[in-house]
Amino acid sequence: VQLSLGRSGFTAVEEADDTHKGSVLTNPFWQNWFVQAGVDMSLQNPYGCNFSDVFPKGKSFGVDVAVGKWFTPEVALRLKLNWENGLLKNNHLEWIAPGGRNGINHDEGGYLLATGDVMFNVHNIFCGYDAQRKWCLSVYPRAGLIRNFAINSASPVVGLGVENSYRLTESISLYADVDYQVTTSESSAGMTGMGVSAGSNGFFDLSIGVQIDLGRENSWKVF
Repeated sequence: VQLSLGRSGFTAVEEADDTHKGSVLTNPFWQNWFVQAGVDMSLQNPYGCNFSDVFPKGKSFGVDVAVGKWFTPEVALRLKLNWENGLLKNNHLEWIAPGGRNGINHDEGGYLLATGDVMFNVHNIFCGYDAQRKWCLSVYPRAGLIRNFAINSASPVVGLGVENSYRLTESISLYADVDYQVTTSESSAGMTGMGVSAGSNGFFDLSIGVQIDLGRENSWKVF
């Protein structure tokens, strides 16, 4: 980084190369946004149920959309919506409320999961930002709400996940997410028939899709 003295003091000027290690990078608010769209498979893990029976009792499919922004090359915030069991039907599904009554959850619209994910880019944290890097690994904690339309119930969700992304062009990438979250038993009362105080239910979610980056590419500024 070269420092030049101007009327307002020292100004940071980026180097010709686009790799920055040990520097703090920032960007304007409207830069480095992204949108995602994909499909997913959910594997329910109800409290007290044997996970070996998840196929087919706890398996469902859904669609995902998300919007997010990288505030630095290391940290982003993503808001994600997952509509599950509303388009594709698993006739053997028993572990989604109302449990044991196959098909009713699908007929009533499935369930909607809304989460906020704080994403940490592992490659950029440990290796420095590189604009030419194609593969990136990110981890994220998440929190949100799940609404089951079949029983008119909404409950809190917390979880952890891992995302792998691979850039195809300057603005288009493929992504694959794997995450696990837990929610109160009441949100999926039909899974186990338990009350809120009896425990929690968990579920894996595996999703793949396409990401489109918005705004000018490589708009990071050295701070």
